[in-house]
Amino acid sequence: MHKGLPGPMKPFRIPLLFLCMAGLCLAQNGTPPPPAPSSTASEAGDAWLEIDSSKIDTAALTPRGRQVLELEDIHWRHAQTPHFVIHFEQAIFARKVARMAEFMHGYIAGDLQGVSDHAEGRSHIFIFRSPKRWEEFRSVLPDVPAWSFSQVENTVLFLQQADDTQTSGAILAHEMTHIIVNRFFPGDCPLWLNEGLATYYQEFGYAAFKGIKKSRRAQFTKLKEIYPLKNLLSLTDYPSQDWQIDSFYETSKYLVGFLLLDKPPTLFTPFMEDMIGDMAPPDAFLKHYGIETLQELEKQFRQFAQ
Repeated sequence: MHKGLPGPMKPFRIPLLFLCMAGLCLAQNGTPPPPAPSSTASEAGDAWLEIDSSKIDTAALTPRGRQVLELEDIHWRHAQTPHFVIHFEQAIFARKVARMAEFMHGYIAGDLQGVSDHAEGRSHIFIFRSPKRWEEFRSVLPDVPAWSFSQVENTVLFLQQADDTQTSGAILAHEMTHIIVNRFFPGDCPLWLNEGLATYYQEFGYAAFKGIKKSRRAQFTKLKEIYPLKNLLSLTDYPSQDWQIDSFYETSKYLVGFLLLDKPPTLFTPFMEDMIGDMAPPDAFLKHYGIETLQELEKQFRQFAQ
C-alpha cells in the first residue's frame, strides 16, 4: 500500500437503513463527549468566502478534480472555509454543506483522541445540483458506477444534491468522514474500518450537528445479522449482493462502536495507525486490545452486538 493519501475512489451506496438513521450522541458513561467548540458550525458560515477561480487552493486537488473543474457545461462558483474549497452553482445548499463540513471536521477531531490533520491544503467538495449534472460528471468519468450517489477520492468529494435535506445531510456526514479520515491518517485504510467509521459518524456526527444528544451505547441494539468477522477483516472490495452490503455496513459500524465504546478510547487511534500501516489485523488486535485470536474477538464482539 502506498503511504500517500488513499487513491481509490470510494463509492457510497445508500441502503434504506442509512436514510432512516436518527443520530444520537453521548459518551459511554451517558454524559456528552468532549464536543467540538459549540461555535464550530456558525464559524464555518462566517468564514465562508467566495473566491475567483484564480485564487483556489489547489494543494490537495486531485487530477480528477482538476478535470471536473473544466467541465464545459457547468459554470462553477467557488468558496473556501478553513479546511475546504466548495465548488457549486447554488449558494444556499453550498453554505449548508460548508457548515456541516467544518462541524464534522472539528467533531471527529475532538472525538478521536490523539488525531491531528496532516493534509496540506484544503479538501475540495464538488456539488452537483441535479441528476442531470451528476450524469454529466459520470459521462466523462465512466468508472463511476451508475448506482453511486457520491464519490470520495483522496481529499476530494463529488456530491450529488439529494431531493431532501435529511438525505443530503446523512450522505454528506458519511462522505465527510472519509475525507477527514484521509486528512488525519495518511495511507490506505482497510475497507471495514473506513466504512465503519463513516457509518458511525454518519449517525452520531450528523446528530450532533443537529443538536440531538442521546446515549451512543443505547443505539447499539441487537444486531440481527453479523457479517462474518473473518471475511470482514480481509475484504478489499464491497460485497456484490445487496443483502451483504447492508450486513457489511452495519457490522463494520458495530465493530467500530465496540472498539470506541467497550474499549479505552485512547487505544483506537494507535490501533488505526497500525492497521493503515499494513499491520495484520490479528497482530493489531493483540497489540492494542490484548485479543489473542479471532475466536476471542468474535466472542467479545457478539457480547457487544447481541
